Amino acid sequence: MMKKINIGILVVVLFSMSSCFKDRIELELNKNENVRLAVEAWITDLDERQSITLSLTSDYLNVFEPNFVNDAIVSLSFDQETIEFSALGNGVYAAPESWRAKTGKEYTLDIMHDQNAYTSSSLMRAMPVIDNVRAEFYEERDSIDYYDVYFGFQETPGEGDGYYGVDYKKGTADGDTLIAGGFTNDDFGDGVYYGDVTVTDEGYEIGDTVVLELYSIGVDASNFLLDVITEVFREGVFDPPPVNPRTNISNNALGYFITSGAQRFETVIE
Repeated sequence: MMKKINIGILVVVLFSMSSCFKDRIELELNKNENVRLAVEAWITDLDERQSITLSLTSDYLNVFEPNFVNDAIVSLSFDQETIEFSALGNGVYAAPESWRAKTGKEYTLDIMHDQNAYTSSSLMRAMPVIDNVRAEFYEERDSIDYYDVYFGFQETPGEGDGYYGVDYKKGTADGDTLIAGGFTNDDFGDGVYYGDVTVTDEGYEIGDTVVLELYSIGVDASNFLLDVITEVFREGVFDPPPVNPRTNISNNALGYFITSGAQRFETVIE
């Protein structure tokens, strides 16, 4: 399956404030007549079935329930090959089980829904080789030792790279949310070696099996993830006005099409 963002596609409200705390605030709420297609598409080269999820935005004032799209036509093309995705229900469309993506290819996603065509393209970048995966003592809490997982990698020379990493206890769903991981790009470290990288917030106990996943997503996709985090975790009245995260999908759709080379490791805290 694809790497799920699972924060959901944000449909946020644009508003203006001519004089803080005094003037009337006019809100332009998302209404049913402004329904848009929302796309969650993160394709990797991991040895597992790849999928995307489609839904529609809903009225801002309604009780939120996912409005999945199950009647679209979805395909992925590269070189001279086209891969047809099958509808599995709940808005999920999956590639054939035997199909595996390849790094270095530019993939084009095509979606046809309600007589509207949507398209997007993304280059699948290879994930640099990960080395020196290890656990190191983090802190002691309530007489229990906690450890973080560290790793290193050589950043790919040449501008335009971005990375997402997450680690989580095996058997949990912690790896399916952005807040459990971290992301960066090569704006301040092009071609350098990173030797002490960690994305853990809480730490693990001795005996835990930890899954570490790393994705090479490109700088544009890392900026999209920053948009999502910025809009979800707003801190107060002095935040800038909310906006929709950027998108690389045509025809006024929401969401982002990400392709990434990836690596996954398991390690036991000892």
